[in-house]
Amino acid sequence: MIRTITIHRHKSFHPTNAHSVQIPNKPATYVYGLNGAGKSSIGEVVDGLARNDPAFAHCRIETTDNTRYRYLVYNHHYVERLIGQPIQGIFTVGEVDTVRQQRIQDIEIRNGELDVLIADATTSVKAAERNLAKELVRAKDEIWKAHDWGKKTALASLLEGYGRNKEKFFTDLRTHALPENGQLDTIERLERRWADVSGTENERALVSLDTSALSRIENDPIWGEVVEVSTSSRLAPFVAELGNADWVARGQAYTHKDQCPFCQQGLPHDFREELARLLEGERKAKVDRIALLVQSYAAQLDALEQRTQTILSDPDAKEAGVELAWTQARGAFHDALTALRRKEAQPGEAVSITPVNVDALVEALAKLNALISDFNARIRDRRGERERIKAMFFQVMHADRMDAYAHHDALLGPLQEAETQAKAGLQAKGQEREGLNIELRELRRLQKGVDASIDAINDRLRSLGITAFSIDRKTEEDRVYCLVRPGIATSETKSLSEGEKTLIAFLYFMESLKGSHDEHENVDPRRTIAVIDDPISSLSQNYVYDIATMIHRELAKPDGRPQLVKQVIVLTHNLYFFHELIRQHKTSLPKAHNHCGLLRVVKNAYSEVEALDPTKLLNDYDVWWQILRDAKDGNIPTQIVPNAMRNILEQFFTFTTGSSDFPVAVQQLADADTSSKYAALDRFVDRGSHRDAINGPPIDWTEYDVPYLLGKFRAMFDAIGQEPHYIMKMGEDALELVHA
Repeated sequence: MIRTITIHRHKSFHPTNAHSVQIPNKPATYVYGLNGAGKSSIGEVVDGLARNDPAFAHCRIETTDNTRYRYLVYNHHYVERLIGQPIQGIFTVGEVDTVRQQRIQDIEIRNGELDVLIADATTSVKAAERNLAKELVRAKDEIWKAHDWGKKTALASLLEGYGRNKEKFFTDLRTHALPENGQLDTIERLERRWADVSGTENERALVSLDTSALSRIENDPIWGEVVEVSTSSRLAPFVAELGNADWVARGQAYTHKDQCPFCQQGLPHDFREELARLLEGERKAKVDRIALLVQSYAAQLDALEQRTQTILSDPDAKEAGVELAWTQARGAFHDALTALRRKEAQPGEAVSITPVNVDALVEALAKLNALISDFNARIRDRRGERERIKAMFFQVMHADRMDAYAHHDALLGPLQEAETQAKAGLQAKGQEREGLNIELRELRRLQKGVDASIDAINDRLRSLGITAFSIDRKTEEDRVYCLVRPGIATSETKSLSEGEKTLIAFLYFMESLKGSHDEHENVDPRRTIAVIDDPISSLSQNYVYDIATMIHRELAKPDGRPQLVKQVIVLTHNLYFFHELIRQHKTSLPKAHNHCGLLRVVKNAYSEVEALDPTKLLNDYDVWWQILRDAKDGNIPTQIVPNAMRNILEQFFTFTTGSSDFPVAVQQLADADTSSKYAALDRFVDRGSHRDAINGPPIDWTEYDVPYLLGKFRAMFDAIGQEPHYIMKMGEDALELVHA
């Protein structure tokens, strides 16, 4: 249906500011306006836009569903076009086949039901689509958390190109599934790899530690031997018996004189020679060898520690476990060195030396060399390494968001199923409607013809009591109508009176709503909107009821009858006809707006359309008072004031003075008052309403002050004791009576 009609630069509407006419969302809308207010412009705009007239290109029609409608406008232009040329035949459905016609009606009813079902199905589809879209937004926000996290790492540059495109990131990340072995680098490892290929470092050499020399020393059998004194000395049996050879050897350094350094007694004259003979020879050779081995072990260990420090400076050493393995091995090596030195201090004691197990250190070094080899391979292929890092970086983010993807998939299934079912339902109903429309077009094709519209128009004429003329096919022109009068061979439409032209044109218009001049056009009443402007113009008052009933029963509210239009808009200046249209819907005026749209066209400087309260339009007498109230508020031009005053005064004095002649009533007031103010008001009203035919200079209405004129008008009512009537009708405060 029409939602708004925007009128711009057309007739009495504003020349620069577009005026939007808000049409109520009702099947029928009635628009009331005085002659000259601008109501006919509304129908002209709709007609112009329907005919794609470029003169109306700056106007616009908006519909509630953005659907292209078929607009048919009845106005005086329509009457002139119809009567001024051969009347074209209307191809409408006839009643030649009752069964076929019943099927047409059944299809139309079903189509109406399908329209509702399709609208509901469309709503369901849109709801399903909204739910899917909402879930996708939620899922994309959840997956985007990986992007936000990745931007905080050293690999943030790998996320360039996404900006705020959550959908692209959502789709791309899902393609980076976990590797088959499930092994992923940590983000720290990836950052280090990225730093490697981003720098200028060259390849690194493989590392090694040789502990074989230490191992040989540890495995020497001398550590388990007991180093004895030489038997060539006469002191040997005694020292051997005491088992204190090591103590004696240490004391040798203190024998400088012939006195014992321990007991301070004199020594035998040959004691020095015997003591030397006791400690020399094989024992001394072994002691010297032990000292040499301890010295070599310490030196080898020191060199190993220095080499290890270089290895530990490698960036991958800690990851390979070298530091831990070396700490353990170093402790074992120093423990062994301590045992060796104990043997050196006490050669006479056997020492058990357990060789240091370096398997963990060897394994750690092997891991480090593997990492170094991997690093060197990456350095040799920096571009490929960057691609591999990027791929694994996305795999790490994917692994972090796996649960989010799984949750999304679990929610997505039912939502997609609901959408599929909704679309399937919509498609099924659409296909059913399309099939019915195909059948309907064929049925209408079989029943279409111009005879049906001829019979319908003539039936309407007879129902209105008109027998003076009818219509029929024009001789030898089956698709053209002609006027037929009883007993007259040929009749032309020119012979019709103005009222007859209006009537025949309106009846023709009503039939045109059901058909078209093109027999191949499929007329859809659900896509047809009718605009009717003053259909009772020039008609007898007798036809007001007939036309109002026809509009109501066939267009506004076709209960139990085929629908002819989706919406009808009726414009009129006739208050009686306007009331009759409203009361067809509801006899209670305060509730009428619940059943039909009610608008009013007013004009001051320019025409405007506003909502109308039907309770304020009671009869013609009240309308004239409404005009004065509007003039007082500046809503209408001053030119209308004299005519409104004349109509009020003529009707009022008919009841108050018993005279239907307003000048006689004025003379009666003048006789009672010596001033000429009532006679002057009479002359103003006469000239302003063009009652006399005297031509004078044009009246400059800007010189007339409406409050001044209303003051004289009120004085006239006051003169006859009816000022309260004036105050009531003008809606002025009743307190004025107290202060008057």
